[in-house]
Amino acid sequence: MPTTQPLARLNAGASKDVSFTYNPGVEYLQGFGPRRFAVSADDATGRLGIARSFLLYDADGAERAPMRLSILAGITGPATDPADHSTTDIELAQLAAAGQRLDGVVEVAEHSKLSLAVDPAVMAVAAASKDSALIAWSDRLLDAAGNTTTYTLPDRDPDLAALAHADVRTMGPRSFLRAPRLDDWRVPKGWRQGLAWPADGAVPDIETLGLAVAAGRPNVVVSGGLSTESGTATGRAEVATPSGTAHAAVTDPTLTSALLSATDLSQAETTNAESAADAVPAGTRTTAAEGTQRLLAETAAIVNQSPEEPPTKSIVMPRTWTPDAAAATSVLRALEDADWVETTTLDDLFAQDAPDVVREPLPNHKVHKAELSASSVARLERARDAVVTFSSIAVDDPAPLWQPGVARLVTPLAVAQRSDPGIRNLLAKRVLEAADKFTHESVTVVPRQDINFITDVGNIPVRVRNTLDVDATVTVALRADHPRLTVGNRNTTTVPAGQELDVQIPVRAIGSGDVDVDALLFTPTGAQFTDESAFQVRVRAGWEEVGTWIAAGLVALLFLAGIWRTVRRGRSPYRATREDVEEATGTAAEAPEPTTPTATDSVAVRAE
Repeated sequence: MPTTQPLARLNAGASKDVSFTYNPGVEYLQGFGPRRFAVSADDATGRLGIARSFLLYDADGAERAPMRLSILAGITGPATDPADHSTTDIELAQLAAAGQRLDGVVEVAEHSKLSLAVDPAVMAVAAASKDSALIAWSDRLLDAAGNTTTYTLPDRDPDLAALAHADVRTMGPRSFLRAPRLDDWRVPKGWRQGLAWPADGAVPDIETLGLAVAAGRPNVVVSGGLSTESGTATGRAEVATPSGTAHAAVTDPTLTSALLSATDLSQAETTNAESAADAVPAGTRTTAAEGTQRLLAETAAIVNQSPEEPPTKSIVMPRTWTPDAAAATSVLRALEDADWVETTTLDDLFAQDAPDVVREPLPNHKVHKAELSASSVARLERARDAVVTFSSIAVDDPAPLWQPGVARLVTPLAVAQRSDPGIRNLLAKRVLEAADKFTHESVTVVPRQDINFITDVGNIPVRVRNTLDVDATVTVALRADHPRLTVGNRNTTTVPAGQELDVQIPVRAIGSGDVDVDALLFTPTGAQFTDESAFQVRVRAGWEEVGTWIAAGLVALLFLAGIWRTVRRGRSPYRATREDVEEATGTAAEAPEPTTPTATDSVAVRAE
């Protein structure tokens, strides 16, 4: 029977304490565990209000093994473009400011056994920032992470489900799950590396877990699904996937909801009703005291069902959890002080064997409406391949070329981008355009006018422009649309950073006519990376030799014509004669004396 106690008239703003006495010897208060009770206020018109809570009761004093409970929270950044350094820095500083999400998580970790899952890209931005408050926050996080179990998420926290459903490769140093960090920040050695955390608010499917295993992250947080009929089994499960076995840490939805409702300042809620661990909607929040009592009651009930070997449970707060640090610390300390609860870290759960219980199976393939579409993911993957391939032109060190490009391309895949698909689609379009411009306009063939080719064998120069900050090693080739112009071997050369260079390509003409020619650029690995630059070659095979003979013939004809002209005219009328000389000098030429023939000069004449 409910116990009632009348109150005198209460004036406006007045209050009064009321005490209720109960008999601890009654049957329903025997044993161990929580007992529900409610206090209501009524008047003549009906019920005015009601408060419900639990009475934690231990009447037998028996020894019980405590259940172990781990709590995981995330350190993930805002949905920003890494190329926009100033905006990224500002938004991260806002999240890390006093009383905001990231500051609250660190404060709770400083005062309790809160396991952390950290996006390294967040730490890299904070470490490189000039904001002293942001740097101080990162130092606090590093200290807190060193005192608990801290897991490293893939850089920029990509959506595993979106990658899995687009069948994107996950291996290799340049995959989206191993996206580069633009700043020189290194993950501390003590941080764990093998955790996969699918997006909150959705039951992950087998494809998503299989991708995590293939990527070397077999320890998977499962925030929905894999439930049991009793709900009291240890939160560990082994899930078979095509890539191998995934070691699942199964979140307890009831405990997670109780902690979230008492501590979350943002009142964030997901839009997926599939997961029982959805955030608590506005209007259903509880106070820290109510949350504490509920968690103590729930854990006591779990222990009461298996007092000799209670299960290990896990609470995983959503990435958007903005904790009231004081309330969260109070609740977790109350759990630590309870005799039947031992707070621990998530690695303790992963170290345990999965219990032999029947669980609700995960779906093989289920696409969530908040995911980036498979076609968009495929376009990002093709752009990633193009950036990595193009970067091989920097033979000595391609990393400075491909790292910024891949870092930008993974940004639309971040779990944080699920909150606003419209902005995410615009970002995806922008980064794809930037990647295409980078691979097609950084090193190009300079357009040229049509040329005349009048020899059988020669070279056609191709001017290559390099706008990068590094030297580019490229292979230049020509492609003619007609066999009358045969192109020789390709020419590989290095174009200095920020300069242009003429590259000579050997060709041979075997006929005359106009030929359309495309100039192509290839990486050292043989991949074409630019569009064709077309021009026309007017081929006149042998015209150089013919022209030489014609010129020589013209010279010979001119020479012969000069001789003929001289002979035809005879003696010039302007030449001086003998008479002219005698008249001019006044002398006459003497007649020559006759000569007497000598014996030696005589000639024998044959007599007839």
